[in-house]
Amino acid sequence: MVDITAIGEVLIDFTPAGLSEKGEQLFECNPGGAPANVVVVLSKLGKSTAFIGKVGEDQFGEYLTQVLQGNGVDTEGLVKEKNASTTLAFVHLKDDGDRTFSFIRKPGADMLLGIDDIDLERIKSSKIFHFGSVSMTHEPSASATLRTCVYAKENGALISFDPNLRPALWSNLEEAKSRIKEGLALADIVKISEEELEFITGLTDLEEGTRQIQSQFKVKVVLVTKAEKGCFVRFGSGFKFADVPGFKVHTVDTTGAGDAFLGGFLYQLLERGCSIEQIRDQDWIPIISFANAVGALVTTQKGAIPAIPTYRQAAELVQSVGIDLSKESYRPQFHYSPPAMWLNDPNGMVYFEGEYHLMFQHHPGSTVWGPMHWGHAVSKDLVNWETLPIALSPDHNGAIFSGSAVVDWNDTSGLFDGGSGLVSIFTHADIYPDSDRPRQRQSLAYSKDKGRSWTLYSGNPVLSDIEITDFRDPKVFWMEEAGLWVMVLACGDHIRFYRSADLKDWEFASEFGKSDGAHYGVWECPDLFELSIDGSTSKKWVLLVSIGDNPDCPEGSKTQYFIGSFDGFKFVNENTPDTVLWLDEGRDNYAAVSWSDIPEKDGRRIIIGWMNNWKYANQVPTASWRGAMTLPRLLSLTNRNGNVILSQMPVQEIEKLRKETHSWSDVAVTSENPLIHETNEDLLEIEADLDVHSGDEVHILLKSSGECETIIGYDPEREWLFIDRSKSGLTDFNPSFACKHGARLVPDKGNIKLRIWVDRSVVEVFANGGIVALTDQVFPINPIEKVLISTVAGSAELNSLHIHTLNSIHKTEGSTEQLVGRVNV
Repeated sequence: MVDITAIGEVLIDFTPAGLSEKGEQLFECNPGGAPANVVVVLSKLGKSTAFIGKVGEDQFGEYLTQVLQGNGVDTEGLVKEKNASTTLAFVHLKDDGDRTFSFIRKPGADMLLGIDDIDLERIKSSKIFHFGSVSMTHEPSASATLRTCVYAKENGALISFDPNLRPALWSNLEEAKSRIKEGLALADIVKISEEELEFITGLTDLEEGTRQIQSQFKVKVVLVTKAEKGCFVRFGSGFKFADVPGFKVHTVDTTGAGDAFLGGFLYQLLERGCSIEQIRDQDWIPIISFANAVGALVTTQKGAIPAIPTYRQAAELVQSVGIDLSKESYRPQFHYSPPAMWLNDPNGMVYFEGEYHLMFQHHPGSTVWGPMHWGHAVSKDLVNWETLPIALSPDHNGAIFSGSAVVDWNDTSGLFDGGSGLVSIFTHADIYPDSDRPRQRQSLAYSKDKGRSWTLYSGNPVLSDIEITDFRDPKVFWMEEAGLWVMVLACGDHIRFYRSADLKDWEFASEFGKSDGAHYGVWECPDLFELSIDGSTSKKWVLLVSIGDNPDCPEGSKTQYFIGSFDGFKFVNENTPDTVLWLDEGRDNYAAVSWSDIPEKDGRRIIIGWMNNWKYANQVPTASWRGAMTLPRLLSLTNRNGNVILSQMPVQEIEKLRKETHSWSDVAVTSENPLIHETNEDLLEIEADLDVHSGDEVHILLKSSGECETIIGYDPEREWLFIDRSKSGLTDFNPSFACKHGARLVPDKGNIKLRIWVDRSVVEVFANGGIVALTDQVFPINPIEKVLISTVAGSAELNSLHIHTLNSIHKTEGSTEQLVGRVNV
């Protein structure tokens, strides 16, 4: 199936190139043509594309064919014409980079494209069909264009149309208007300039003009390009629109900017399955922002096709905008989240020269999962984070899936000229040649400048196995006792261990887990480390394994752990195979792994997890970003009634965020006489010591205006700690989100101690020293107004309660308007 097919003109743009010695204007030859520009944009962004058109049987026609093919566009539909030349356009640039055109087209080969030149069967499988009005100026190309468009629409393609009014190409403007209206009548998506909107509707008001276009022609999306000012978009049933600002760049030549914008938009639409109706209101802003970035970058060079940016360039422009992260409704204020776009698994976590490196699975061009990169942030204190440029991007070996990073202190890899440096070990993911079967292989990258730049190892991949499809997420560490590197690798339904002396050559050691633990989903993101028990000299090894989503499992993706021994070759589970131990009993903590190379004098094992769930990760109602990390947590082993289990608590550094504290002690609460703390703060840390001897269910409610509330509760009769987010706010984006869930918690001498962190859209609960943890996302429609503690019936005793308000880690200067815009409903 082809993602997009375009029909129309591909031509030569002659762009001013200075003056000759005699003072005459010189021109340089650049490939262009609006429909051709659109498909090249999409091809460069990784989509499958095809072009239908006609060029002359001349040197320009041959050159344009080679350009399209060189950019990955299928040119089987590009026909050569003997009796006409390839169309030429002379571009005249103004001081501000804007331009006018003069065409040599009497006739141009593109005008002679007939229906007999087109193999209609080739467009049956196109998801999107794009055309413009330039191919409608003359016959036979006008009839051929419209007939092909009708055929594509009848076969299920979305129709994209660009009026692209060029008055000099029409015999009269009334004919132009009539033909453009024929195109509008077929279109699902229209990209139109402000001048073209006025030409068609007679209106200069964008709201009214787009409303008229949408209502008269039943267009689903109207995109009004406003040059450097951005884009006005109307969508939905006609009552919804957004005005999204553009990006400030040094403009050289605006040729192709609108085409590039449209290509960026169609890319985002393809990433969402071409379902316009399923795009939520808040998603339109990042979609248009990405398209604006693609369009802006084209203007920074001469020519259209040569100036088309890469995916990474567009994504980095989006992320470079100064954003006030403190003002976004659901943006966590003391949990790490990307400034923009998608985040999932934590990767490459390593401590080196005073910095904690946090890399992560990242799609820099979308708020849904897509081509994986490694995003990158650093911190000196695990509280305040600085986002760095993307660390790793896809290359010829594939996308960059999850993995780890280490300090190669002794240059065992030979990559550091006898010194030391950082090495990332990750999974390259692509498909086998001539197949649709996924291929996953382990590769290396290294950094000699504290992780600011990374070089992909020339010998990649370093570990492959053609028999295993799910073969990913390497966690590597140096085992001093063995004098070797150990790799822990997820292999579908089990874990494999490999050993290496140099990080490059790996030998299989053993495997574990085919009959141990939970297996309702694919195993992913392992980690392995040794911890002492209750601070003693007695130690055990802990193996973390995350489990992917399964439609039949209501809980979605979770992380389990095993406790046992490891001798450098083999892991032995000390519990029975059917024992399942969960790292976190909430819904939103996945793929948690730990930092490597934390200094021995510190001695802590610190983990962080992705605060989301594959059940609904692509649907949570955030706007310009999607995905955040849990708080960094200190892991320990503790012996409870003869069973060794993990305990976890946020690192102590988080306490530096405390602002004001309100305290109570020895307070009896009932349903009729609750403790109510009025607050306008939604950044809170709550410490509660509860006497639950009475056996009455007690609730800590985070209440917003209206009916929204999130409940952290404890049922002494069932010994059950739970979160109920069924009325927490926005929950209808996925049927599994609204739920009540929890875990068994045995009181300690009739008491339970809770520590709760609340961060706008985040609730993290730790009980009795962290032996139970619950992490959940919530999306209250309005900010929290009060914390209320009561019982369902009877009474409970608050031994002590401390509510700390917390500071944000985000600076408050700047404005989100540059990126976020505003959706009007």
